Amino acid sequence: MATSPSTAFSGSDVSAEFGALKTRLDSIERTQERLSAEFEALKTQFTQLETDRGPGFEEYLGFYPRCAWLTFFSSQQRLPARLHNSRATIMKATLKTPVAANGKPAPGFPTSRGEFEHITKERYEALLKAYGQPLKGDTEAKREALRAFAGIPQDGQ
Repeated sequence: MATSPSTAFSGSDVSAEFGALKTRLDSIERTQERLSAEFEALKTQFTQLETDRGPGFEEYLGFYPRCAWLTFFSSQQRLPARLHNSRATIMKATLKTPVAANGKPAPGFPTSRGEFEHITKERYEALLKAYGQPLKGDTEAKREALRAFAGIPQDGQ
């Protein structure tokens, strides 16, 4: 929708736009709070089910053990960071830190693609460990494992 320059910055239009944006932001924040509460309730339920279960419990209910569900939810929380990182094709591009299994960002994650390409073997190992990933191979193999996990494209992609 195009607006003419004379009406684009009128006080009433800006106020109305700001109000609409604030309403949308409030709605998004409420949804995030609700989803977070639902996720915490699910974790509590699965912890209780894990404690109360008997032989063949997963097969009876037809779903995976608690750890599989928590892994699924953790991977869903990582999607926004991985999507953002997938567009990091130049060295100055910023990176977002995927959350670790505890739901918090892993400490020491690089802030840019250039930094990612030049961190030490020990730092790659620490990050892979924080994400529960295998620590196999040389520095290049660890870089590629972390690259795949964090959604960072290879050179030329």
